[in-house]
Amino acid sequence: MKKNIIFWAALLIIAAGFASAQDVRTVNGIQVISNGKNPNPPKGMAAGLVLTEDFTIGDSENLDEMVSEPGFIAVDEQENIYALDIKEHNIKVFDRDGGYLRTIGKKGQGPGELNTPVGLILTPEKELMVEDALNRRLSFFSREGEFLRHVSVADRTSLVSLIMNRSGEMAGRELVIEGEKLFWYIRKFDKNLKTLFDLDKVESQNPLQSKIDPFDFIQPYIFDERGFLYYGRGKEYVIQVFSGDGRHVQSIEKKHVPEKVTQDDIDKIMELIPDVGPINLRERIEFPKHYPAYETFSMDSEGRLFVRTFNKTKNEGEFFLDVFDRDGRYIASLPTKSSPRLWKKGKMYAIEEAEDGIRVIKRYSAEWKK
Repeated sequence: MKKNIIFWAALLIIAAGFASAQDVRTVNGIQVISNGKNPNPPKGMAAGLVLTEDFTIGDSENLDEMVSEPGFIAVDEQENIYALDIKEHNIKVFDRDGGYLRTIGKKGQGPGELNTPVGLILTPEKELMVEDALNRRLSFFSREGEFLRHVSVADRTSLVSLIMNRSGEMAGRELVIEGEKLFWYIRKFDKNLKTLFDLDKVESQNPLQSKIDPFDFIQPYIFDERGFLYYGRGKEYVIQVFSGDGRHVQSIEKKHVPEKVTQDDIDKIMELIPDVGPINLRERIEFPKHYPAYETFSMDSEGRLFVRTFNKTKNEGEFFLDVFDRDGRYIASLPTKSSPRLWKKGKMYAIEEAEDGIRVIKRYSAEWKK
């Protein structure tokens, strides 16, 4: 199963003489780092990334090893891999070499059962926490698969996309009804899901009343090792950084050219929308002229921030991954067909589409070079 294929090799690192430098200033007590269109790594900094494919998970003909619809990945200190299968309503566990170990959970409404799981976190207490959407609860399991408890979130209109820091505090999106309007609050919570502070408030369009921009829900956020939150709406290439107590301490900006949404793009996205339910969603969607600046964030143990953009390369299905150092400096731009989800112990874990169209999980060994 091990392939050891060289996937990237220091691609698209622009020569320093043609790169745009960073401008650093302070505005109302907030450090603002403005980056140019081209990466500009400081002299001597490793800014070339080589990824060597280790193995693929999820494309086996063995039903135990198959991951029908990989959605989320968690990795423990032994490098065991926990893959949330949204379609099969369970978690598949694999060892550090990609070998299948066990399956946790099954579809249902009873204790330890899942109904449309949409999130997976390995907690500081070494438990697995699953966002169980239709059961409207958080389900907790041991890493060996024992069901531990449920925590109901049925008292909230909707609470989704939770992430967790090393202290067990969380951030997520909460839908709140205010009069006749709906708003998504991006919030930080304590261990008991008590709101600590809000990062943002975004009005949610009602498909019964207005057209929907399919990219409005793109508001990525991620914790770093300090417990700081990186957050952005994506309408502009700006990433806001908040301290653990909610202070806006830094803004990372980058000049970029927005990618146009083509008719071919629209056709492909529309094919993914199910034709079910009381509302014809296809008729309610209205695409903008351009994509947002970015789609997702990920971060490695060195504090590098990886920003998955919508900007396309010349190769089909390939986009640019922008890389910033821990100080917010734009240091590299890398082409990728992957959606990097997790960086751990020199490894990158990604979900990507195989040649036959099946979504799989891949692990790569990552090496930075000058």
